[in-house]
Amino acid sequence: MKTLGILAAAAVAACAARAAVTPNDVAGATDSDRIEAAIARSVETGARSIEIPRRNASTGKDLWLIERAILLPSDFTLVLRDCLVRLAPGTRDNLIRNAGTTNAPVRGDRNIRILGAGSAVLSGGLEAHFDPPGDRSGWRTIGVLLCGVEHFTVEGFAMEETQAWAVSVENGCAHGRIANLEFRNTNKYPNQDGVDVRKGCHHITIENITGVTGDDAVALTGLRRDTPRPGGAPGMQVGGSAPRADDDIHDITIRNVHVRIAGGHHIVRLLNHDGIRLYNVFIRDVLDASGPGDARVAAGLKIGDTRYWSMSQSRPGDTFNVFADTILTRGRTAVKIQGPLGNSVLRNIAGYDGCTNLVEQTAPLDNVRIETVPLGSMLPAKP
Repeated sequence: MKTLGILAAAAVAACAARAAVTPNDVAGATDSDRIEAAIARSVETGARSIEIPRRNASTGKDLWLIERAILLPSDFTLVLRDCLVRLAPGTRDNLIRNAGTTNAPVRGDRNIRILGAGSAVLSGGLEAHFDPPGDRSGWRTIGVLLCGVEHFTVEGFAMEETQAWAVSVENGCAHGRIANLEFRNTNKYPNQDGVDVRKGCHHITIENITGVTGDDAVALTGLRRDTPRPGGAPGMQVGGSAPRADDDIHDITIRNVHVRIAGGHHIVRLLNHDGIRLYNVFIRDVLDASGPGDARVAAGLKIGDTRYWSMSQSRPGDTFNVFADTILTRGRTAVKIQGPLGNSVLRNIAGYDGCTNLVEQTAPLDNVRIETVPLGSMLPAKP
């Protein structure tokens, strides 16, 4: 496993080293203009990769202010080289999304990589840009948004004070890796999730997630409820909530999630309704980073819910093959099961610092084994 991690890091570094064009090499009135011009030049030359460096030559500052989302085409690599990229004041858009989202109807893309190198940071801005703030203002509140992208990598940078969810992949994103991300959110705005994987997504690895999120750190959510919000704001899925050929969420690996949840929500959440199935989910090493005085999470792992459905609630057979190993939390509950679950194993469930409610189950189980660890047995021995 350690060797694989070293190889993965080396691969990312090699990809990052190939980016030749930077926004400092092209003309433009704004930072967004220069970034777009750099992308266009790299596509024209066939390089299909740009690097945003630390220093902005136009302003002489270590800051890039963008007035609209950075749109990435297929077969493209964006390298964030030790830089700070922030939404300009008042900008009501994503930080980054795939170019296919500008089409009507939305089309997918392929082979997109967003790679951080050094101390790269994506910032949602210094204040709320939306009224109302948070996810109630629709999908442009999301930091990094990918829709229908096959073969993708999002890796190696920090995200701070995102306007709502930090990273969301949806409607057919597949064969992807989301890794080595640090979140620096404070629950300043509603629904500052870390990573959201939505309907139709499959074969994705999420690993090495650290820092602080306002809401759920990692959430798999298969829902059809995505109606426009008050005031005409769109829903949170740019590709919409209409049924597709395959809306199931499956073959997802989540490992090494070590976070604090500022808003006291969930570390990992599995939620599916409306006939969308969720299966083949592998979860390992979920660690609660909160301490005395911090908000207690509602659950280290939550499966199902009695809310959020629009057509039908989750039924037996909709959620299965969930395998979780090592959930350690000081939350109000370690594992909460509120939806039917089948053919699953949840083991090494442990609590500390007053977490005595290790498993709370209010939904039917079928061939599910749950193994808890007695309180205190995983704590350091007294001298």
